[in-house]
Amino acid sequence: MNIEDIQVDQPFRGYLFIKDAQVRTTKNNTKFIKLVLTDKDFNEITGFLWNATEDDIRDFKQGIVAAVTGKGKSFNDTLQLDIQRIRTTNEGDMIDLSEYIEVAPEEPKDMYQELVDTINNFENEDIKQITLKSLELHKDKLDYYPAAKTVHHALKGGLLYHTVSMLRLAKELAKLYPFLNEDLLYAGVILHDLGKTEEMNSDVNGNVSDYSAHGKLIGHIPGQISELELLGSELGTDEEVLMLLEHMILSHHYEPEYGSPKRPMFPEAEVLHHIDVIDARMNTMNKYRKAIQPGSFSERIITLDNINLYRPSFDKEN
Repeated sequence: MNIEDIQVDQPFRGYLFIKDAQVRTTKNNTKFIKLVLTDKDFNEITGFLWNATEDDIRDFKQGIVAAVTGKGKSFNDTLQLDIQRIRTTNEGDMIDLSEYIEVAPEEPKDMYQELVDTINNFENEDIKQITLKSLELHKDKLDYYPAAKTVHHALKGGLLYHTVSMLRLAKELAKLYPFLNEDLLYAGVILHDLGKTEEMNSDVNGNVSDYSAHGKLIGHIPGQISELELLGSELGTDEEVLMLLEHMILSHHYEPEYGSPKRPMFPEAEVLHHIDVIDARMNTMNKYRKAIQPGSFSERIITLDNINLYRPSFDKEN
């Protein structure tokens, strides 16, 4: 059975990949594990293993496929899986882990080269040198790092795919608004999330176990600012160029509560914010859209402001 087969109060039995596992404690001081589970089609559901033993906590960590028996339940209009039995798989199960690893739809080397080719076409040498140097520092991790732990582009190579998708969107917008400085806009796109490779702890399959100490104490926005400061000093980057790039990174989340101490204060920074939001939300909507039958609504989606996403009846594309 797959996740799309799960129904409220109906039994479920199947193999599921543990994408995330968090040990929690109930009010009665018993431990349970909150699991983010996916199937081969990369559908996702939250599962709960109650009264978890120390062996359970040791065995059922992220990055493995488990044989799961449970029952669907609804909580706050959201479908979840109440796990009744779970075990690790063995050779007899004939499980191929690679079938459960969601990867970006394009090759990492091709996406990385697209970024490099774009940078090499910059006219401003200061923007070119600091952007290329910063990108090179993160090259190895970009092969597999996701863009987020559980929300948008949370897949192997997702950070690189998110960046390339944003860059392509930026290039189309630059055609409509020729007053935009293309070097500045494209550099902002390439640099804005590179700090996430230090913010999260990811395995080579793109599964994030947790945020790093650096991520929890500093965050990817201040972290990338610090990196640019060091590179700017090393390269002798023009002060205004460095200031503009730093402002774009500082302001791309737009609101203080989302980590941006400044709002965008020039056009390229404003565009960066909006294409970041567009690409993130489109990726998230498409992920949930695939699990909805045409002509139906989804359950409430917390990461999309609690909306019930609708899939038109004539939408037949996967």
